Amino acid sequence: MTDRNYRRIACEEGVATRTLLDANARLGDIGVPLLTLDGPAAELARSLIDHEARLAAMDRDGVDMQVLMVSAPGVQVHSAADSRVLARDVNDEIADLCAQYPDRFAGLACFSPRDAATAAAEIRRAVGERGMVGAIVNSHTAGVYLDDPTTWDVLAEIEDLGVPLYIHPRDSAPGLRSVLAAPGVEGAIWEYAVEVGTHVLRMIGAGVFDRFPRLQVVIGHMGEGLPFWLSRLDNRYLAATPGHRRVELLPSEYLRRQVVVTTSGMNVEGPLRLTVDALGLDRVLYASDYPFEDQSAAVAAIEGMGLSVQERRALFQDNPTRVFALTQKGTGA
Repeated sequence: MTDRNYRRIACEEGVATRTLLDANARLGDIGVPLLTLDGPAAELARSLIDHEARLAAMDRDGVDMQVLMVSAPGVQVHSAADSRVLARDVNDEIADLCAQYPDRFAGLACFSPRDAATAAAEIRRAVGERGMVGAIVNSHTAGVYLDDPTTWDVLAEIEDLGVPLYIHPRDSAPGLRSVLAAPGVEGAIWEYAVEVGTHVLRMIGAGVFDRFPRLQVVIGHMGEGLPFWLSRLDNRYLAATPGHRRVELLPSEYLRRQVVVTTSGMNVEGPLRLTVDALGLDRVLYASDYPFEDQSAAVAAIEGMGLSVQERRALFQDNPTRVFALTQKGTGA
């Protein structure tokens, strides 16, 4: 569309750095997928660090800005000592790219909650000093989720900074892997949605959103199935806790209050309409999932759905601008 009055901001776009890819190569085979420049997914790894090709693809496909996040599993598979150094180096490289192209890129700060105090300090530095617009965690870290109180220094810092936390999928935790890492189930087929959906529900059940009521969590892939389960989540929660409530609200109330979803990999009209009905238009953001999905097809899908101009502007520009505080990042808003 040449006459659109909004910018297209894509909110779950993969990135890596040579520093991280080289560190992954030094780890060798640890039993989980790792991107390296000489591995079976070398072409994909190269696309994550080729920013000239990225910009050319954005121009070709009509994407004005990408919110960049380190591709799974990020720094979290590395030791506490190594991830501390890697997170700082990777965040600085991404922040440098965003500073070079402030109208085209905004970045999320990666971290490893193995050492929560150190991770909180790195997020504070990356957001406060380097201008990053949120944080990114690739779900569990060595089987530990953010319902574990040992990680809550990180959540406290993110809430205090007023930036969102993106929870992105990765290979499932050890207890689930034998079940979910099976043919026809593994990876983005089903495993990833179960991994992140479970992560968010664990946070709800542990009272994380009661303790941190201003924390905003973003999840992709049209909410990893959660918007489709709201009534059953509430119904079964009440049945499982007769006469008392473990947490203050129903699951659907936390999801509507503190969870934002993106359309990454799910730019299909039926699921989008249901998600908007379930959560509200203001809690849905557009995402391409570049380079893992076809960016051009994703843009065309949204533009071809018969959405109103106001709905498209909300998905593409207004909601991302609000959630990631992008007003000063070249959105024109």
